[in-house]
Amino acid sequence: MTGPIPTVKGYSLRTLAAAILLVALWLLPAPLAEARSFGPPWEGVVNGSQTLVHERPDPASPIVGPLGEGAIVVVLRQATGADGGQWLQIPDGFVAYDDVDEMLYPWTAEVTVASVPVYARPYPESGVMRVARRGDLLRVTGVSAGLAGGSNVWWATTAGYLPMGTLRWATNDWAGWWQLPEASEAPDGWWGVIRGQANVRAAPTTASPVLGTFSGGEHVKVLSEEHGQPLDGSDLWYRIDGGRYAGARVHSSIVAKLPPPRPNTTPPPADWGATSWIVVDRKDSTLTFVKGGRPIFVTYVSLGQAGVSTPAGTYSTFGKFIGDRMSSRTVANPSHPYDLPNVPFTQYYKDGGYGIHGTYWHDYFGQPESQGCINLTWADAAYLFQLTEPTLAPGDVVAWASSRGGNATPVVILD
Repeated sequence: MTGPIPTVKGYSLRTLAAAILLVALWLLPAPLAEARSFGPPWEGVVNGSQTLVHERPDPASPIVGPLGEGAIVVVLRQATGADGGQWLQIPDGFVAYDDVDEMLYPWTAEVTVASVPVYARPYPESGVMRVARRGDLLRVTGVSAGLAGGSNVWWATTAGYLPMGTLRWATNDWAGWWQLPEASEAPDGWWGVIRGQANVRAAPTTASPVLGTFSGGEHVKVLSEEHGQPLDGSDLWYRIDGGRYAGARVHSSIVAKLPPPRPNTTPPPADWGATSWIVVDRKDSTLTFVKGGRPIFVTYVSLGQAGVSTPAGTYSTFGKFIGDRMSSRTVANPSHPYDLPNVPFTQYYKDGGYGIHGTYWHDYFGQPESQGCINLTWADAAYLFQLTEPTLAPGDVVAWASSRGGNATPVVILD
């Protein structure tokens, strides 16, 4: 196996399998109270040895049962108990507020029902992306509220949205192969284009599960070469970075090499006094991190589509988030309803929600695809996040810049 095992407060996500809370389809209560940074619904993880689930937000109320350390829960709202204490409502009852942390990292699930539609967005009218079967592997990114008038809570995955009660922590051996790539792998990867329709696998063999399908034309970053099952006379497989299937495998025959992205070192205005900066070239769909006038890192990115173009100009990073929720509910005149929990390694550079971030819902890097943001692969976003200011203190998930000339990184976006 390759790739890192993400952790939550030092706990390996692989150990979280002990007690994922599987819930039936649930209607959100109203009104919704704010909880943690995102507001409900959100995904949490039990942070102590255990927490007790009570029938009501009252320690004297009957106990429904315990949840062990690392259990993943779906938080529906925050409530104040009769004793003035803060509680979190989950589908099975109430747990103490301080016993649950936000869950910001993806995890691998398997489908528990015979078949289930995977929707494009968290409402049925958005259309079916695929039908998932029992045992299929999906990467869960969080939970989402129903949109377009719906009140259900949905699992958000890199393949789309599924109703509650359809997933559980994946326990089969193949799931361990599909690990997210490390940030340190980003600089050494190379870019390729998918030649045509092809399956994406957990491991370099057709015996491993199909994680999804490329239709052709997607751009992926090849992180490493692996020898596996021979196909068409070659045993060479590629482990890839990207959006939906970061850390997965494809056979080498389906990938054609792309020209490497060209660096652009255009500096910000001299009065910024910058020693390092980011350059985004809208013409070439590239991003370059520059230090001391030299390109340190260059990659392809996805920029805004027609009508929602990525704005040219010089800006600077001002807020960084390990994971942030992006929702059409917070955007004026969105082109469609959407709710994206835990968008990874987000760096905001302009008011109005413009950010640089990892992307788990498409694989069209180097092509216009975003709503105005600058989309990167998982590993590229993680690597860039480590290079820029402001820096996060150990254990923090958010950092804010104090001033443009202080602990902020200039962002130069060129036509």
